[in-house]
Amino acid sequence: MARDIDAEPFYLIITDKDNGTFSVEGPMTDDRQWNHAVVVAQKSGRQVRCATASGSSAEDTARNWLQRYSGIRVMPGEIVHL
Repeated sequence: MARDIDAEPFYLIITDKDNGTFSVEGPMTDDRQWNHAVVVAQKSGRQVRCATASGSSAEDTARNWLQRYSGIRVMPGEIVHL
């Protein structure tokens, strides 16, 4: 989802169901490029998804994500690239 330039920064979680990993991307105010990268990966057959996530830092966002979901955290940009 595109965000207004004056919007508060947020984090994006990219998940890869094929290998059980996730990355925390951000902070950002516009996720259009990430959404495009995920769609490209999906069209190539990968089970990749993205979702906005809550947290005041990347570490906080990862902790919040792991309270509800499982996975191994990988470095930003490791699952899909802009």
